Amino acid sequence: MNTMTKSNKLRLSISLYLNYFVHGIGLLILTQNMRPLSSEWGTSIATVSYVISGVGVGRLLAYYFLGSLSDRYGRKKIILFGMISYSIFFIGILLTKDFKVAYLLAILAGVANSALDSGTYPTFLEMNRNNGAASILIKAAMSIGEFVLPLYIGLNENLGGWYGLSFIFAAALLLINAVLISQSQFPLQAKPEKTEQHHLFSNGKLSKAKIGLVTILSLYGYTSMALMILFTQWITLYGIDVLHMSNMQAHFLLSLYSIGSIVGVLLVFTILKSALIKEGTLMVIMNGLSLLFLLTVSFSLNHLAVTVASFFFGVTAAGGIMQVGLTIFSSMFPHAKGRVTAIFFSFGSIASFTVPIFTGMLSNIGTAYALRSDLVIASFSLVLWIIGHRLLTLSSDCTGYETERSQINFIDYWILKLLQWRFKLAKSIGMKKMNQGLQVLDPFREKEIISRIDQRVKDHENRDHYQEIFQTILTNSKQCQTDLQEKGRVK
Repeated sequence: MNTMTKSNKLRLSISLYLNYFVHGIGLLILTQNMRPLSSEWGTSIATVSYVISGVGVGRLLAYYFLGSLSDRYGRKKIILFGMISYSIFFIGILLTKDFKVAYLLAILAGVANSALDSGTYPTFLEMNRNNGAASILIKAAMSIGEFVLPLYIGLNENLGGWYGLSFIFAAALLLINAVLISQSQFPLQAKPEKTEQHHLFSNGKLSKAKIGLVTILSLYGYTSMALMILFTQWITLYGIDVLHMSNMQAHFLLSLYSIGSIVGVLLVFTILKSALIKEGTLMVIMNGLSLLFLLTVSFSLNHLAVTVASFFFGVTAAGGIMQVGLTIFSSMFPHAKGRVTAIFFSFGSIASFTVPIFTGMLSNIGTAYALRSDLVIASFSLVLWIIGHRLLTLSSDCTGYETERSQINFIDYWILKLLQWRFKLAKSIGMKKMNQGLQVLDPFREKEIISRIDQRVKDHENRDHYQEIFQTILTNSKQCQTDLQEKGRVK
């Protein structure tokens, strides 16, 4: 029997998050080193940009294939394949002098990214019984990598250091981590039935709501990725060319966006863990807010307003909300998590390939046009989730009580908070009674509480139940005070 202890889960989780810290570095390492790489390869900056597009090609080619292999042959093998492939990319880029070889290595980096996603996201869902909160922290790990690398490269350049150190560091960290992961225990994964192995929809049952959700979630795989890629690619140039910021101020916009994404991850993680808001509702709220902040960035000429909006755009658009969409998608097809992950990120791969192309064309008109095209994507994402929220409600279990259960989870959360507050106050009263030599039982106070509750109950059919619940609370509060006084007497 394969049961994971808390220490097993913690060790595996840290190793998986470490992979995504390196992946965050990998996302920016070519763009941050375009000048030294163009010099090494004897080619132009534009050609280096063309090489970078190979990452999107690799992701697109590999996602669905590797997702299927992840479901069939296990998560660990696919993750290790991704880590080794990423290491080859980092070392290979330093060794090659030919941009054509570099393009093939960029494709390999895209394949590596696909392998990590296809194995890691399903692993977190299986480790946490389909709770997607832990998966949201993947984005935080990536954001830390994205935040650290530009700072390191800037410092290294000022000191006249070799650009290749960051590549070697990333490769070494992955190879060491690969040894740790190879020795780690992974959670049991659900084995699909034979009839389900090659189909997302088992037994050919396709409700209209489910078909609509699959379409929306697949498209969101594109729009969520495109929204972030476009912003990170153009915000610095937008700050310099349109807002006439200094070079440092313009770069700071991207740094604030990265910090915002980390804050957003923690916020989304907390919301999902406490079940405060349903996932579908959260998607509508966050996509709506991201559009609002992007409008501020795109049309405000006030530097402070743009700076603040950049931070909050990171919170709402890059704070793990894409991972929430994937969690919703995966929960619809528990027998094919790897395949679903592949479909979702395949659409994201199309974004990473197409966004640089169409924004490059728009930049010939003006940098503002390139950045503001992100508003079209943000608006489309919001429309998708307004429709998706409705379809999620329709596609809930035929029992029809998923909405009520979600609301009960929210109410239970606050009942517990209020009870903890009540018991804290009861303890304080118990201490004061003990210091004054008074008895715990105050029959007049108890009758007053029950009478007040009885007067406020409008649901008369269940009056006895309410009285019983509050009587239990009072009884336990008295017991709490009694225990406190007995401990005080012993001391």
